[in-house]
Order: sequence, then C-alpha cells, then structure tokens
Amino acid sequence: MKNIDYDSIAHSKTRLRYHVIFSTKYRRHCLEDVKDQVLASFKYGEDKSDYKILVMNLESDHIHFLLKWKPSLSIEQVVRRMKQMSTVYLWEHCNRHFKKHYWRNKKIWTGGYFCATIGNVSEANITKYINQQG
Repeated sequence: MKNIDYDSIAHSKTRLRYHVIFSTKYRRHCLEDVKDQVLASFKYGEDKSDYKILVMNLESDHIHFLLKWKPSLSIEQVVRRMKQMSTVYLWEHCNRHFKKHYWRNKKIWTGGYFCATIGNVSEANITKYINQQG
C-alpha cells in the first residue's frame, strides 16, 4: 500500500487538498505584467496565515492554487484572507500598475471564487494542470 502523507492535528488525521481559482475584477487582463509581485503577495499572506500554498500559477486574468489548511477553517475564511492580504500587498507594491485598471477603488479580485476538493484526481495531475497555465 502506498505511503500517504497525512496532516495530524490533535487526534485527527486528514489529507484535504483544494483547487482554488480567483478571477480579476471585470476579468481585466492585468496580472501577467506584475506576475512576480502577484505570486509574492500570496506568499506574503501565506506566511501570516494558517493555509499552505502547494502550487500556484496565473494567467492574465485569473490565478490557480492547490492549497491545504486546517479543517477548522472554512473555505470562505481562507479565501477572504488570501484576497485581502494579496490586495493590500499589491496596491502597496504595484499601485501605478493597478490604477490603470481599477481607478475607482482598490479592488483586484471578483467577489466570487472557484473551489473544489481534488478528490479522486491525483495531486500530481492538479499540479501539472496548474503549472501548465499561462
């Protein structure tokens, strides 16, 4: 039997992985020119939060993640934290760039998101899919 890496918390063992996608507000194609800063913004948020980014990659108007977090956190809590932290970071570091796309208020992401557990799809397949984006 294959040795699976489980996360242990208190008296629980879990292996929860989520495929999450955020789109830019109005599907504006504004991420590629600041790709390094966008990726850094999510790493910054990860360092200050309770989720772990396993894989991430972006296209010009959306970003894909393979994530894990404690089962006590809801999807909504993690998504809200990721969007808030990355938005603050990006407006601080790329203000001039994002003002061209979002001049009225300091938003980058839509209110919605896509999230699915990876279930029977292997982590390797999701990782390969995300890495092939862009």
